[in-house]
Order: sequence, then structure tokens, then C-alpha cells
Amino acid sequence: METSQNNLQVRQFSLGSLNTNCYIVWCRETLECVVIDPADAGDFISQTIIELGLQPSSIIFTHGHFDHVLGSLEVRLNFDLPVFMHPADTDLLKNAQKSAEYWLKRAVDPPVQKTHPISEGTTLQVGNSTLKIYESPGHTPGSIVVFANEPQPVLFTGDTLFKNGVGRTDFKYSSPRGLYKSLEKLFTTFPKNTLCYPGHGEITTLEAEA
Repeated sequence: METSQNNLQVRQFSLGSLNTNCYIVWCRETLECVVIDPADAGDFISQTIIELGLQPSSIIFTHGHFDHVLGSLEVRLNFDLPVFMHPADTDLLKNAQKSAEYWLKRAVDPPVQKTHPISEGTTLQVGNSTLKIYESPGHTPGSIVVFANEPQPVLFTGDTLFKNGVGRTDFKYSSPRGLYKSLEKLFTTFPKNTLCYPGHGEITTLEAEA
């Protein structure tokens, strides 16, 4: 799926055994792009970037779960990109290959391990647009959302918020109360018409999920 109401253009792919959403987000004026959550299809993501004629500048993980990061090594090596993640999910990333092999019952390549830290208020440029990071712990300790204040505001919510649902909090490192506070933050911080691109499932808006 592709949307283009703004200067930022978004192409969405559902990839891997868990149907994880990966997003290629680019500036229509400069063709600079970022990859958000490179799920288990690094070569496909790389080929798509080339076919679109884009200039990738970075990779962003919304959190450290294996299904969101497994394609990262191929993409990083193909384009020599920095990878950004909240440091609170470092242990999850370290265990991502082992977790993937346990749940998927097959061998997988390791994801990127060297990442650059992001936290509340970090900004990243994508051509002429700015992405701003907001912390949204609960599903994992280091979960983040990525906001762009375009004419039609957009928010990449990872596994914090889905259409008609929210992220799991039954893991030992999760926090139901933390997720509740993070959701409250989303609904009070961003405009109601903000378009939400979740880690799984269909696109929605904050107003529809309130």
C-alpha cells in the first residue's frame, strides 16, 4: 500500500511469518528515504528501494522484537546505513536471532547489533521532512513511535497501537500500566486526524482508536 497526501510518501509491506509491517518512507522532493522496521525480507526491501530510485539514509526500529528487525542486516550492508533504536530494547535485539529460531522453527540470519540510540525528542531528517521520536514503553521497555507533522500528520506506532487493538503486555519485560500511559500520551499529544501506521494490520487514525 502507498499513500502520498504529504511531502512524505509511505509504502507499506506486510512481511515475514508474523505479517509484520515494514515501511519505506521518503521525501517526494529529494527521494531520500528511511526504512522503519525492516521485517524478514531484507533483499526484497533493498530491491524495492533501488526500483523506486530512492536514496536511503537510515533504518529505524520501533522496538527490538525479532519480527521487526530480521531484515536489517541485509539492508544495512547493501546501503551502509546507520540503525536507530531505543537502548532499553538492547537485550531483546541481542536475543532476536535465538527468539526467531525458537518461534519460527528455522534458521535465520542475525539482525544488526550495532545501533545508535534514540529517545524522547530525537529528530531525524528525511529530505525536507522531519521525523520526531516519542517514547511509548509498555509492549517493550524501548518501544517508540515516529511522528511527522505533515499537513496530514502521520505516526508510525509499531506495536504500541493497532487498528482495533494494542500491543501485547504478557511478556515478562512488558508493562500493562506502561502501555496504558503510552496510549494516553498518544491521544493527548497528537491531532485526532493523525494517520497511524501500525506494526501489524491496517492503517487507522487516532480518532478511530480513541
